[in-house]
Amino acid sequence: MTDKSAVKISKDHGGKEFASSYHFVGKVKPIRNQEKGTDNWVDVPYYREETDNKGKVKKILEFIIETAESNDLKIKLSGKEMTFVYPYSSSKKKSSKISWEDRFDKTKYPDDTYHYIDSEWDKIDKFKELISTDVWVEVKGKYNPYEFTGDRDSEIKGVSRIPSYINPIIDGKVKIGDELRAIQVNKVDIPYICDLKSPDFVEVNNFKMQIGIRSTYADKEKGMTNVNGVFLTYGKTSSEPKDVHLIVYQQEATEGKKPLADAFESLDEFDFIEVTGQDNNRAMFTWIPIEEKLDKDDPFADVDESNKQTRYEKVTNGVKKGLEITGYIAGSLIREYLTEAELVKAISTTQEDPLAAENKKESFDDKNCPIDFSDDDLPF
Repeated sequence: MTDKSAVKISKDHGGKEFASSYHFVGKVKPIRNQEKGTDNWVDVPYYREETDNKGKVKKILEFIIETAESNDLKIKLSGKEMTFVYPYSSSKKKSSKISWEDRFDKTKYPDDTYHYIDSEWDKIDKFKELISTDVWVEVKGKYNPYEFTGDRDSEIKGVSRIPSYINPIIDGKVKIGDELRAIQVNKVDIPYICDLKSPDFVEVNNFKMQIGIRSTYADKEKGMTNVNGVFLTYGKTSSEPKDVHLIVYQQEATEGKKPLADAFESLDEFDFIEVTGQDNNRAMFTWIPIEEKLDKDDPFADVDESNKQTRYEKVTNGVKKGLEITGYIAGSLIREYLTEAELVKAISTTQEDPLAAENKKESFDDKNCPIDFSDDDLPF
């Protein structure tokens, strides 16, 4: 049965707004950028402040979280002071407008049921105290798809990882306040080892994302299905569509079942689905035997092969990048849920290069379903 209540509807204009979330656990290290005009690579400070042309200060926190050996994901949060904040009352389901200077003064709130949700400016002050080289942290947040025009008018698309929560990891457990808790994946406690090279290490790297479908196509040579999706974000007068690209790798299914990649290939434009997966920016490795070169007079030259133990070396054989779909939320598929108008971009949708002055080679960086259909129509 299709879930027809999963998508948020804007109270301002009735447009759809999609949601995303990610959950990472790993080791912190700095971003490295190449100095302009040199061959030198330098560490970027975890925290810095910049001043815009209007004299307004912006705080920036950015770092790499290594979720598995050589899977380096960039996390970045920036924020400025605002004019107002809007404490929210969950019991009354209302917000209240408070001046920026009074955001911590509870006497300015309507009553005790209202609570201030930290702005990016205030979150950075807390998060920066937790970030240093080689510490282990848990990061939870959301994606912000972006697109911009690069050199030679090339169109560049991607996603930024915006942190909502950062918590330290101590002895394989997450510290929340004064309490140590087991790390959870899909609401199940897991044993976590803070050693990327341990044979018992388990990677915590997963995401969920609501997407509409623009197109899908199979790349048989690479063994994957490409999913060109659209992510609807908030806009003042209508929802803004942002393009996202995801990949489903072809894997053999059990007898009588359809491979996940084939199911996604069958989706059509305007369909909606909520996907799950993992975030990749990793080097791929393989082990190759080290060839033994012996002289003719070497006493081991004629020894039987069964008596030899071959040494192997670890080499990089490529990279794996992007949002990889590994599953979907049951009941989330809605056929023809989007409209053609919802896929049309406003001129303001494009933005400045979010990677400007950063490493261009990221390091190992109340709605209703409008259509009724039967279960026989479902590709899953």
